[in-house]
Amino acid sequence: MKILKYLLLLVFIVLIAVGCTYDRGLILFNTQPITADNALCDAKRFNSGQQVYYLFIAPKKMKNEFIRVQVFKMTDKAPWGGNEVVRTKDYRLMKDERYYHTNYFTLYETGRYVMQIFAHDDFQHPLALNDFYIY
Repeated sequence: MKILKYLLLLVFIVLIAVGCTYDRGLILFNTQPITADNALCDAKRFNSGQQVYYLFIAPKKMKNEFIRVQVFKMTDKAPWGGNEVVRTKDYRLMKDERYYHTNYFTLYETGRYVMQIFAHDDFQHPLALNDFYIY
């Protein structure tokens, strides 16, 4: 009887945890401009000053016209929990780009970085996130 109670509690916790997940998109990084041939290649390491190309693939068609792309650095020196925002930019999506977005940026300081992409109606839950390193 005691084991049955623990088993039911475990099932209940798992159902609650699974029910709270969000549909996540995908961010892939590359050292070359994104093309059909290299779109699914994911690079994690970049040299300082090298262009970081990225491809964001949405989990479903986005209703919003704008997305926010944010890059922050994981560091021990930042005052709020080890994150230092280094780049934030909003992009307008054209009607044929409601499933993806691609662009590039350049960083010069070494370290571990995380990119996250938000819909403009929800800045609390990112549509996608991924990390990369600058050496």
